[in-house]
Amino acid sequence: MGLNSIVFAWFLSLLAGLSTGVGGIILIMAGKISERSLEFSMGLASGVMLTVAFLNLIDKALAMNAGYYSVVAGFVIGAVLIMVLDAKIPHVFSFKEYGPVNERLVRTGVLVAIGITLHNVPEGLAVVASYAYLPKLGHLVALAIAIHNIPEGIATAAPLCAARMRGGKVFIITVLSGLTEPLGALIGSFILISPSQFVLAFMLAFAGGVMTYVTADELIPTAHAHGHKHEVAVGLTVGFTLILILTSAFGL
Repeated sequence: MGLNSIVFAWFLSLLAGLSTGVGGIILIMAGKISERSLEFSMGLASGVMLTVAFLNLIDKALAMNAGYYSVVAGFVIGAVLIMVLDAKIPHVFSFKEYGPVNERLVRTGVLVAIGITLHNVPEGLAVVASYAYLPKLGHLVALAIAIHNIPEGIATAAPLCAARMRGGKVFIITVLSGLTEPLGALIGSFILISPSQFVLAFMLAFAGGVMTYVTADELIPTAHAHGHKHEVAVGLTVGFTLILILTSAFGL
């Protein structure tokens, strides 16, 4: 990757990371969002992430003919990395209005922010790997991650707002949780300065594993937390359809 490509991929990852702040703003301004709307948005994010992971990342990795097992290894290592991060620093998504100020609410919000912060590092790497393969793919992956980060920003802000934390502080926390994404992009840039076919295919598959595990472990279970399964299913279908349309629009 040339310097201009590295800078632009880093900028894309920055924009994707900052979308957690958009989720924070939405909740701060709305005060409270219905469970049905939140679970629809989680379903939509799930459809977006899974479709990008398999249609645009794994498929492209396999098409590079760098070895089937290199793709499998990249996918598994990406998923296992996120699994280990979850085990080391667990976090909880919650969309309920908890009531009066208490320490537990603030702790919940901070734990969610820490978890999202950790996930954003490999997600930034996913943006760079896809951009190194094809700039258009980098744009699509960054957009998908941005869509996925908005409900995560809401998840971070919900317990903090319920604890009556000032809106400015809530916004700062949600923004900071997304700023590790460009850090991941920077790390990925060093790996992919002069990528071989094997390394690039591995990294695309790695990104697919990261996105798949995040979706399966967090987004889908959280979307079903309150039993509004039809809203989740509609959201997932809309997310899937959206990426199919965008894939065509981007010429991928």
